[in-house]
This record gives sequence, C-alpha cells and structure tokens, in this order.
Amino acid sequence: MSNNLGGTVTKFTNRLDQIIEQETKTSFLNVNSDLIGEFSGVGEIKLPTVVVQGLGDYDRANGFAAGDATVSWQTYKLNYDRGREFSIDVMDDEEHELLVSANVMAEFARTKVIPEVDATRFALLAAGAGETTSQAITTPEDALDAVLEAEEHFEGLGYDVSGLVLNLSAGMKGLLRKAQPWRMGQGETPDTRFDTFDGMRLNVIPTNRFYSAIDLNDGTTEGQKAGGYAKASAGKGINFLIAAPEAAVALQKHEKLRYFAPDANQEKDAHKWQYRLFHDLIVYYQKADLIFANIATS
Repeated sequence: MSNNLGGTVTKFTNRLDQIIEQETKTSFLNVNSDLIGEFSGVGEIKLPTVVVQGLGDYDRANGFAAGDATVSWQTYKLNYDRGREFSIDVMDDEEHELLVSANVMAEFARTKVIPEVDATRFALLAAGAGETTSQAITTPEDALDAVLEAEEHFEGLGYDVSGLVLNLSAGMKGLLRKAQPWRMGQGETPDTRFDTFDGMRLNVIPTNRFYSAIDLNDGTTEGQKAGGYAKASAGKGINFLIAAPEAAVALQKHEKLRYFAPDANQEKDAHKWQYRLFHDLIVYYQKADLIFANIATS
C-alpha cells in the first residue's frame, strides 16, 4: 500500500492558492503579494498604510518645504477560518491515488470554496460601500438609468470610470444589452455582446454569489452539515456593484494541507486530507466612496 502522497502536500497547497487567486470573480481585488507581510499561522497579516504630505511653496532661497512620507504596518486578523476533512478510499496504484486526490481537491476548490469566497467578498463589499441604492430593475431603461447614476457618482469624485469594474448579474447585463442601440452592417453576423460599458470592465457574477448578506454553515450542526453558505434572511440580491480595484483588498491563504496515509488513519482504510483556508476582504474606509452598490428589493 502506497504512503507517498505526503510529498505532494506543498504542491497541492500552492496549487489551491493559485486556483483561488486566478478563478474567483473577485480576483481584481487581490493585493500585490509584494506589498503585504507574512501570514501568521493564526490567520494574521500585516498590510502597509502609506501617508504623504501635500505640496508646499518652493522658496528660491530656502528650497523645498520639508515633508514626510511614512509607511506604517498594521496587523489584520482574517475573520474567516474555514476548513473541511476528506477521506479518499485507498487504491492499489499510487499514480491513481495521486490523480484522484488532486482532482478531489481541485473540484472542491472550484465548486465549493470559490463560490463561498466570492459570496463572502461581495456581501462585504455591499456592506462597506460608500454609496448604496436599492431598487427593482425590470426594464432596459431602469438598468441604463441606474448605471448612469452610478457613473455620475464616480465622476463627481473626479474618478475616471474606465478604471472601474462593473460587477453585475446576468439579468442586469441582459437589460443593458437591450438598452444599447446597435446596427448590423452588410455581411456581418448579429452580435450584441460587449465586454465593457463606458470603459468599465464587465464582470458577470453568478446569481448564487451575488447577495448583500450571507450565512455560513458550520458543517457540524444539524441542518448545516453540508457546509457552505446561503443567502441570509435579511440578504437581498445585488443588481450591480461598481468598485475601484484599490478600494478594497481581498486576502486568502491556505494553511498547509495536512495528510494522513491509510496506515496512519485510525478511522478507516483511506487517505485523509485536512483542508483549511483563512480569508477576508478589507474595505479601506478612506476609499469606501469608490464602491457603489445597487441592491435589489428581494
């Protein structure tokens, strides 16, 4: 019986980090790893705060007005500490054991972890938005007017809307498509698809990740054993949420996977994997106005 899968723990852990960084719908908020400190084993991270002073008068005799640029590091405790244990039946062939274990972890990350991480982040973005409106959007005109109102908010702040990300539901995108006049030239194939709106990058969010509030299941209580999340009773669907990438930071870190070979697993003849993820989303209070949330009425 092969016990050699423990050598793949670091590889699997790094791969899971990459899957979340690359495949979440909120990946545009992932911070440059060069700008953060080390994660601790208890889910803490250090983030820099940069403070600079404004311009002063230049004096021909005395030169420049003295000023400071300071960088301070603040420790943040990541609020979400989630995990799950898996047992995978033992197989005779080591290559198949490795392949099955890798597929189980990747499938778990893509179908369970990523939706929950995205749903958590969008709920936090909606809660931390500097500007929030609530309405039922049912017509193309409603959709267009609502997005243009949001654009006016950002333009009033002097922000170039082409640097924003327009996160929206599939239904909202469909209404915007109908609101836009289009022409088909001779010999052209009809195509109403578009990837940007007034320069904003479109990011279509699955309905089950786009709520103003969610509840997390603990995985052990009766009725919550399946784990995962659900829309909170007070939660509403989000029509759209416009955010500047610098308005918030999304953080995640897998604790190194723990592996127990079948001969060390006292419960059953199976490979045991223990998966743990720390994650959070932090809205910078001084940049909350760079998040605009339009919440549905239900």
